[in-house]
Amino acid sequence: MENQVNDTQPLNVKGLILLIGTVLGALIAFAVCGSFLSIIGGLIGGALFAVFFNAFLLPQKTHDR
Repeated sequence: MENQVNDTQPLNVKGLILLIGTVLGALIAFAVCGSFLSIIGGLIGGALFAVFFNAFLLPQKTHDR
């Protein structure tokens, strides 16, 4: 008997990048400044960078092969 999983579901990569970007942005901002407002600013900054990354840096050109 084989224990293989055949029902794999694709990952929502853009959603994961957005989540990781916002959380890491908040953690880095809190580590640098140490205030509650820095967490909010880090969330906003991380979300903006993640949206920019998803929109412009992540898409790749189609290949002809």
